[in-house]
Amino acid sequence: MTVLNFFLDLLQTPAIVLAFVSFIGLLVQKRGASFVFSGTVKTALGYLVLSAGSSLIVTEISPFVGLFQTVFGLDGFATGSEVIVGAMSEAVPVIASTSAVIMGGGFLVNILLARFTPLKYIFLTGHMMWISSVVVAYSLYTAGLSNAMIMLIGIPLQGAFLTLIPAISQPFVRTVTGSDDFAIGHLTTLGTVSAGLIGGLLGNKEKSAEELKLPKKLAFFKDTSMSISIVMVLFYLIVVLLAGPAEVAAYAGETNYIIYGLLKGLGVTAGILVLLQGVRMLLGELVPAFKGISDKLVPNAKPALDVPVLFAYAPNSLMLGFIFAVIGMLVGMLASSVAFGVVPLVSIIGAFFTGGVSGIFGNARGGRRGAMIAGLVYGFELIFLSGFTYMLFGHFAAVGAEGTGHDCIDAMLLMLGMRNVWIGIILIVAAFILLCVLQSRKKKA
Repeated sequence: MTVLNFFLDLLQTPAIVLAFVSFIGLLVQKRGASFVFSGTVKTALGYLVLSAGSSLIVTEISPFVGLFQTVFGLDGFATGSEVIVGAMSEAVPVIASTSAVIMGGGFLVNILLARFTPLKYIFLTGHMMWISSVVVAYSLYTAGLSNAMIMLIGIPLQGAFLTLIPAISQPFVRTVTGSDDFAIGHLTTLGTVSAGLIGGLLGNKEKSAEELKLPKKLAFFKDTSMSISIVMVLFYLIVVLLAGPAEVAAYAGETNYIIYGLLKGLGVTAGILVLLQGVRMLLGELVPAFKGISDKLVPNAKPALDVPVLFAYAPNSLMLGFIFAVIGMLVGMLASSVAFGVVPLVSIIGAFFTGGVSGIFGNARGGRRGAMIAGLVYGFELIFLSGFTYMLFGHFAAVGAEGTGHDCIDAMLLMLGMRNVWIGIILIVAAFILLCVLQSRKKKA
């Protein structure tokens, strides 16, 4: 059990996992010891820089979330898949123990499927693997299966699901990056892809958000740091002015409320710039190292990574997706209130990280109009679906998670599909086989 716990802790520590992957990849390429050591350390550092940027963004944007809710008088339940699955694991020991085995075993199945099927994706986003494993264990537990059956069915199901998800978004990732070097491993894929498809249908690919034609006096907008700074400072100043000095003082202390808004807006931008530097460093080390694994151990394998690795490819689309995802979430709150009698709160963090990705996908297929539409659609999907699952599963009160809804669309759809376990399994297997057939045909063509 100690070895299993160590393995699971390792899987939930992305910097170590990615460094180990880099180490194995460089080792099988028979690089020199100093090169292997340097590449391994730099991969870990790249992820840690990326993670530091993400943490800074969350820290700097958190006051905005509270002030935004105050200004607009929003009252409802928060959304956070990590909170829900954490509560499930604490409240129901069976879910905790079986999900641990499912997570570890599912990762090994993922590697085997990548080795022996046409879907060559190895899922490396640790916290998403954890969320998925708990959702699978919860679904099988509520179906009344024994502990042994939960693990026996859950392990291959987890492996298949995590192999399938990156394959679904890869056509978009390929269009955005212009290569097939890496994939996206995240439980918001079905939301970002569906939003991107709608954005592509209703947009205009000829007018990309990344190629805005501006007068010389406004040319500074083409600088990523300037364009993001202006957007975030404007957002923050609007909300602090509407909230007023008394409300802002709860966050700002003795600092003038306008200066506080200015600094926080710039702080978000600083976090994004740090994150982008981490992305460049991580990909610069990991992708060449992973080639060793794809050449020697799992032919043609691709690492499926967290969503921020896309940010550097389309920063303007990221911001458009973020802005319109917030609008879509507000509309989703109203729709959920009317349809289900529950109100999921706007997730500013979700709007930025994954609403931004939907904007990137929308722009790839439908230009800047596609980015706006995709962000709007994604924001609505996330909040409306969160309200629906919250209502359908009895506010998650039975597993000690009342007061919080999901914010991972794939996790919610997995739970809905698994309400009838056997139908859910058939759907996942059928989708896996279909994508394998399509991938094989594409390779032959």
